[in-house]
Amino acid sequence: MASDLRNDLPGGDPERILVECCAAGTPAVVTLDDGQESLRASFAAFRRRRIELEVMDVPPDAVAGRERCYVSFLYRGRPIHFSAPIHATDRNGGHALVWIEMPEHVSGDASRGAFRIPAGGPIAPTVELVDDTGTPRKATLVNLSLSGILLRFCGEAPPLLPDQSIELSVRVVGEHARLVGVVRRIEGDAAALSFPDAFAEGPENPIRRAVAALERDWHAQLRGRR
Repeated sequence: MASDLRNDLPGGDPERILVECCAAGTPAVVTLDDGQESLRASFAAFRRRRIELEVMDVPPDAVAGRERCYVSFLYRGRPIHFSAPIHATDRNGGHALVWIEMPEHVSGDASRGAFRIPAGGPIAPTVELVDDTGTPRKATLVNLSLSGILLRFCGEAPPLLPDQSIELSVRVVGEHARLVGVVRRIEGDAAALSFPDAFAEGPENPIRRAVAALERDWHAQLRGRR
C-alpha cells in the first residue's frame, strides 16, 4: 500500500511520484539482482499498482528469470532509489519490458550499499591513495557507492593487505572528499575498499556528497545519450 512506503522524498507521496514518472517517461537506470551491470531504462506505464519499465539496448532474455531489480532516477534534480520484485518480462523490438511490483520502500538517499555508480564520462576521475608509509599512489575510479569504492591501478595494485586502512582523496564532479577506506579485495590491477563511516549521519558526510555528485553527473550523461 502507498501508506507503507517510506516518505522521505521531494514532492510528497511516493506513489504519486512514480505515477508522474511513468506518465512523463522519466529516464532511469536499472541494476538487476546480480548487480553486475547498470542498464538504461525509462518509466513506461503504471497499471494495477505495477510499474512498467522499458530497458534499452538489452535483449529481453537478459532480464528473463530475474527476481528483483534496483531502480535509480532523478526527480526534481534529486536522486531517488528503490528495490522491487520483478513480476514479468516481455519484449518491445530490441528492448526489454519489465513489470515490477510496487516497492515497499522508496528513498531519496543512496543508502543501498550494494548499488554502485560507475564513474562514466570520457575521463574517469582519479583517486589518490596514501598508505601506511605515507607514499601517495594514483588510481582510476571505476565505481563508487556509499559503502565502498572500486579502483583500478596502472599495472599491478600496490602491496595492500586485507583490512588495511588507507587514506583516499577523491575528486568527482566538483566535490573533493578525503575518506578512509578499508581494503576488502585485491584482484590483479583492481582493489575494492569499504568505508567504515559510510552511514554516518548528517549532511556533511563527505561520502554522501561525493556519491550524490557522481550520480547526478551519471544521470546527466545518460539523458544526453537518449
